[in-house]
Amino acid sequence: MKIIKFCGLLLLLSLAACSPLKTYIKADTTAFYKESFEPKGSVVVLSGDVNLNNSLEFDAFKQKVEAQLSGVGFTVVTDVASADYAALLLYGVDDGEQSVVYTPIYGQTGRRIHSIADIAYNADGKAVYIRRNYLSPNFGVVGASAETKKNYRQTIALDIVNADSLSLDAPLKVFEGRTIGSGKCSVIVEVFDELLEAMFFDFPGENGRNRVQRLESEVNCH
Repeated sequence: MKIIKFCGLLLLLSLAACSPLKTYIKADTTAFYKESFEPKGSVVVLSGDVNLNNSLEFDAFKQKVEAQLSGVGFTVVTDVASADYAALLLYGVDDGEQSVVYTPIYGQTGRRIHSIADIAYNADGKAVYIRRNYLSPNFGVVGASAETKKNYRQTIALDIVNADSLSLDAPLKVFEGRTIGSGKCSVIVEVFDELLEAMFFDFPGENGRNRVQRLESEVNCH
């Protein structure tokens, strides 16, 4: 029976260790676009880095972007030659910034004497004052605990350009969107969906303004 209980405890601990961590991501989204820009017409999704167009990771992200573009009014195609626009996608996570967070520790800092006056009666029935002293504890900050944390910046960049301008050194942009997340996760795949949702919230958003969102996320990363 003890062995079964011990194994059960190990199983619970392993499940807890592998379960997703609920956290929050602060996302800043900015969008710039031509006044004539409208989310319609045909669009093909490509990587902003030509070396990633055959990446399986990029292919997974590409399908998510295609679904979002289709949802706001574009017609998604797979051939550049038949596309009005090309959506160029880039993403990444920085090396993180380390900080130390101090949390105060509260406890008993000492004791102090309190005095109270009370009335008592002597053997003759005469009232007399009696002063009584008692000790009471004082509480306050007795120290601090230090915790080292690392915060990462996760970025999704999406430029929509005229497809027939892809051969130019500087393709003609009609839309430029950036969503930058800030949080504990250093793995882009764990936060990509949330950042993409932030980018396409009320798409295309207010031109030239920043929008801040706090997104709940369940991630498998440290």
